[in-house]
Order: sequence, then C-alpha cells, then structure tokens
Amino acid sequence: MPGSVQEFMATMVMAPQALPLEQAVALVQERYGLEARARRLTGERDENFRITAAAGGEYVLKVAHPAEDVAVTELSTAALLHLQRADPGLPCPRVIPGRGGEIWCRFTDAHGRERAARLLSYLPGEPLADANPTRALREACGQLGGRLTRALRTFGHPAAHRVIVWDVRHAGALAGLLAELPACPWRAAAVAVLARIVPRIDSQFAALPQQVVHNDLNPRNILTHAGELSGIIDFGDLTHTAIVADVAVAAAENIPADCSAGGGAAADAVRDVAGAYHALVPLSAAELALLGPLVAARLVANVVVHEWHLQRNPAGEHYRPLTADFIRERLQIAAQLSLGAFQL
Repeated sequence: MPGSVQEFMATMVMAPQALPLEQAVALVQERYGLEARARRLTGERDENFRITAAAGGEYVLKVAHPAEDVAVTELSTAALLHLQRADPGLPCPRVIPGRGGEIWCRFTDAHGRERAARLLSYLPGEPLADANPTRALREACGQLGGRLTRALRTFGHPAAHRVIVWDVRHAGALAGLLAELPACPWRAAAVAVLARIVPRIDSQFAALPQQVVHNDLNPRNILTHAGELSGIIDFGDLTHTAIVADVAVAAAENIPADCSAGGGAAADAVRDVAGAYHALVPLSAAELALLGPLVAARLVANVVVHEWHLQRNPAGEHYRPLTADFIRERLQIAAQLSLGAFQL
C-alpha cells in the first residue's frame, strides 16, 4: 500500500468533532470490560486517552484518524506483539486484548464515522524532552534504538511499505509542502537545503540496507526514570525504510534545542547517537556517507511539517508555534550537517 504523501497528510488534519471523553469511557467498558475514567492526551494523528481503571491499572486508548487505513492501525499493533516475543525486555507498551481476544476494534463514533481503536498498557516515566540533554543520554538513545532495530529485523507487514512524510527518503516532497507556505519563516533557507540533499537521497537511498524501523525516536517518545531511559512509546511512524534513516531521525531529534550552528556541537550530538547505534547495528561506509544529508532532511521536515500542520489544523493541540529564530537555527544546522560525512 504505497499511497502518497498527500494521502498521508490528510491524516494529519483532525476533523473538529473529536471523540468525546464519555464515548472513550464507554468504548473501554464495552470492548475491554474496564470501568474507568479517561483524560485526553495530545497526538499528531491518533486521538489518545489516558485510561485509569477503577480496579487499578492505567492504559492508553489510541483511536485512529478516520482517514487512516485499518491496515496501518494493525501495523503498529502487530509490531508491538512481535517485539514482545523477539525482545521481551524492551520497555515498550503491551497490547491489551479485548473481551474476545481481538487486538484492535472497530466502532462508529457519535458523528457516524468508522473508527479503529486499540488499548495499550501505560508506561510511567517522564519524557526525555524534560531532562537535561547529556552525552550519556544521547548514547543511551542510540543503544536503545539499535536494540529496537535488531528486534524488528525479522518483522514484516504489508502496511509498512507505505508513504509517510516522516520517512526521510521522501525529503523531496517537502518542497511541495513549502509551496503551500509562502509566509514560512526562512523559507528560502529550507529550499536551499533541500536542493542540496534531495538529489543525493534520491540517487543513493534505495541501495542501502532496509527493514521496518521505529522512525521517530524523539525525546517525547522516550521516557526516563531516575536518570535512565525507561520506555519507548508511539509507534505511529513505523515504516519500512533504510536502517540509517532511523539513525538519522534519532540523531536529529536529539540535537539539543539550544544548540546553534557552528562550533561542531550539533555534529557531536549526532555522533553520540549514531556511534552508540553503530555499536549494535554496524553501519557501512555508504550509510555513513548519507547520514549527514538524512539528518538535515529530518531537521527540515521538523520545520516544514510543523508549520504546515499549524496552518491546516490551527485548533490542534499537538504543535505549538516555533519562533523565527529557532527555525533559522535549525535550518542553519541542517545546512551545516548536509555538507559533511560522518566517521564513527
């Protein structure tokens, strides 16, 4: 199911009629037999609810966007079940089966829309984004990412071969989104970075080792406890892509927010993550040669998709406006990293 970036972007814009809390509570009671209360969480495409059961225990109810193909809903659920078998010690959510043993369910919401939902265990901990970034934590992210990639090595699913804007192989599609954002701060800088990296990605990416990967190891999806990493959440961007793309995403996302261009600090942060990943999943010279452009692609995507989402979905709560200075710094870092090759 390859699809298109445009089809994927349709799942980024949530209809204004969100699922009421009372329907989330009723769904959990009917399909999972849990008397509970619900609290809404944010989400880029899913609607997410923290479920607290009256008898004890906490869960996350994830309700898919109405435009999402049910095969995509099944993809992340199947991956979590695979990880539980392949590496039981990985700190990932567990799939909670329904009363009939089903791993996800279909229902009709109050507005007559067919929706898919699944219930997962709730992982305690604080987002890594709330911790002080250190080299040790970045290396731990790389190690956790490598371990996760190894566990997913034997996993396959037809829906993994989808087109998703967050897969850096599709960096060229960002130019089309930029065309819809004439007022985007530092737009010309983003265009310039894309002009440099897209030809290299388009010509070299397909020859690199590929498999299903998490594709979104950002500090909001990694949990910490007592100064150590304690969990990985949000498998919604799971996709079949180059292994080094997963490394690039994790590395780009763990460049500190206050990091500025120049001085080599951003490149050092990339090496921290990529080096630890490389220790578990060795990367070839060809993969390392494309690491810089792929990190740059993720940095540009973070700006462009963010701005696109804010324009198209102003009522959403998942994204907050970026300052023009932050956008400028991220694009300068992207330009800097797009030029160099990494050695680990």
